[in-house]
Amino acid sequence: MHVSLPRTQPRLRQALLASLLTVLAGCTTVGPDYQTQAPNVPAHWIEADAAPPDGEHDGLRTWWRAFQDPLLDRLVDQALAHNQELDIALARLRQARAERVQIAAAAMPEVSIGVAGEAVRGSKALGSQPGGQARTWHLGFDASWELDLFGGTRRAVEAADAGIQALAEDHRALQVSLVAELVSDYAGLRIAQRRLAIAQDNIRTLAEAERLAEQAQRSGLGALADVTQARAEREMAEAQPPLLHADVARFSHAIGVLTGGFPGDWHAVLATPAPALPMPADLPLSLPSDVIRQRPDLRADERRLAAATAQIGVAQAARFPRFRIPLGIGTSASVIHDLFSGASLAWSAAMQGSHSLYDSGRARAGVTAAQANADAVRRVYERDVSVALRDVEDALTAWTSERQRQAALQKAVADSQQALQQASQLYTRGLSAYLPVLVAQRSLNQARDTLALSQLAQLQGGIALYKALGAGWSDSSLVPESEQRVARETTATR
Repeated sequence: MHVSLPRTQPRLRQALLASLLTVLAGCTTVGPDYQTQAPNVPAHWIEADAAPPDGEHDGLRTWWRAFQDPLLDRLVDQALAHNQELDIALARLRQARAERVQIAAAAMPEVSIGVAGEAVRGSKALGSQPGGQARTWHLGFDASWELDLFGGTRRAVEAADAGIQALAEDHRALQVSLVAELVSDYAGLRIAQRRLAIAQDNIRTLAEAERLAEQAQRSGLGALADVTQARAEREMAEAQPPLLHADVARFSHAIGVLTGGFPGDWHAVLATPAPALPMPADLPLSLPSDVIRQRPDLRADERRLAAATAQIGVAQAARFPRFRIPLGIGTSASVIHDLFSGASLAWSAAMQGSHSLYDSGRARAGVTAAQANADAVRRVYERDVSVALRDVEDALTAWTSERQRQAALQKAVADSQQALQQASQLYTRGLSAYLPVLVAQRSLNQARDTLALSQLAQLQGGIALYKALGAGWSDSSLVPESEQRVARETTATR
C-alpha cells in the first residue's frame, strides 16, 4: 500500500492523518505479559535444628570478614577488582547493553541526508530534441518510521532489558563462586602448612625411635628387625612433606590466578605459615524462600524466563501486518544557487503496509518455537531451584556432621596428649623405657593430622554453605567502578 500526499489535495491529507492517528491510538502489544511467580519451596530445612534461621542477611555479602584475617580480606578485595572472569562478564554486560540500544532504535524514525548532482546530454541522432543538455542538483532529507502497532519492538526491548538483568546477575554469581573458591584455597593452604609442621614433628619422633632401636640392637637388647621397622616408618613419614609442599604451592598458585595475576604473585606472602582460619561457632541460615532471592544464579534464571516470555510477543507480532511511513523533503534545481529558493522545495509523504499472505507456516512456527523455549527456560529455573535447595541441605549436613566428628577427634587429641604426658613422667622417673614416649608422640601427631583434615573439611563445608546461600555478592559499595560505570552509561542511553 502506498499513498502520496500532494499539496493540491488537503482533504486527502487530513483524512490520511486522521486515519493514522486512529491506527496509532489502537496500538496494542501482543503476547503474554510476564508475571513473577515465586517457585514452591519447603518451609524449613531438614537440618534446621542444627542451624536455625537468624533472619540477618547483611553479613552474607561480606561473610569472609567474619574470619578476621586481614590477608584474606586483601586477597578477596584484589580478586573482586582484578579477576579475569569478572572482567569478561562485564564485557558481555556492556555488549548486551549496547545491543539493547540497537533494538530500541527500531521504534524511532531514521533520518538521512542526501546531496546529488547530475548532468545529462541527449543523443543528437534522436528525432526529437536532439543533443539536449540538462543539469540537476538535489539536496534533501529522507525519514522512515516503522510503526510498532503490535508491540514487536516493545517486546524485543523488554526481552533485552531482562537479558541485561540476567547478565548482571551472572556477574554477581561469578562473585559468589570466586569468593568461595578463594577462601577455600586459602583455608586449604593454611591447613596444609599446619599438616606440614605436624609431619615434620612426626619425622623427628620416628628418627629418635630409630636411634633408640639401633642403640638397643648394639647393646644386645633389641633385634635387627626392630631397627629395620623403625627405619621403614621414618622413611614412610619422610614421603609425606613433599606432598604437603605441593599442596601449599598449588593453593598459592590458584590464589595468584584468582586475584587476577600470575601463579607466583603471592608466593612470598603466603609462604610464611599463619594460624588456620578459626572454626565458626555457628553459621547464618536463611529460610528456603530467602535463598531464592539471595542466589544470583536463580535470579538470573528468573530474568531469562522473563526474556523468553517477551520473545513470544516478538514472534506473535511478526504474524501481523507491518506499517511504514516514508517522508521526504528537499530541493531540486538546475542551477546550484537556486537550491535554497522557495520554488525549488519539494516534499512527499506516504504510508506503506505489507502482510504476508502465505509463508508456509514460518510465522506460526516461530510462535510455537518461542513458546517451547519459554517453557524450557521455566523448567530450567524450577530445576535450578531444586538443585540450589539440595546444595544448601548437603552443605548443612556436611558441616554439622563434620562438627560432630571433630568433637570426637578433639577428645582423641586430648587423650593422646595425656598419654604422652603419662609416658614422659614414667620415663623421667626411670620406670619405663623411652620407646613408649615415642609411640605416644607418634600417636599424638597422627591424631593432630586427622584433626587438621577434619577442620579443613568443616571449613569447606561452611564455605559451601555460604556459597549455596548465595553469600558473597557485593552491594553497591563493593561493586567495582567498572560495573558502576557500565550501569551509568546504560541508564543514560535509555
